[in-house]
Amino acid sequence: MKVLARDDMATEFMPFWNAVDAGHLSFPVCRTCDRFHWYPLNLCPYCRGQDIAWSEVSGPGELYSWTVVRHAFDPEFWDQIPYIVALVVFPDAPGIRLVTNLIDVAPEKLSFGIAVTPAFDARNAADDPLRFRIVSA
Repeated sequence: MKVLARDDMATEFMPFWNAVDAGHLSFPVCRTCDRFHWYPLNLCPYCRGQDIAWSEVSGPGELYSWTVVRHAFDPEFWDQIPYIVALVVFPDAPGIRLVTNLIDVAPEKLSFGIAVTPAFDARNAADDPLRFRIVSA
């Protein structure tokens, strides 16, 4: 899968990827208004505050929405279709909606609100994207 190399990423994303490399999720939160926001910005998009910290997310996320991609618009993805693009929300990080991929699940097994967890073990290299799996019951 083609991904943006770390050297080419905006520096605002580095705390997120450093946390992922360490095996956890962390998102920016404004210390002035206590609101999470995504994408990482130097200013809070709500109050314009500049006191931004990163807060670790402890629990599983929830599947907010998804779609199944069945047509590869780029030849590099032909061997990966169909794949699931998901929108994940986090109860302990209100306001965060993370676009990701779901792996190891058939689309017909999905439902809104199902618990999902990061698949840190599915990353083979630091530049691999972060994917999620459903939480087994």
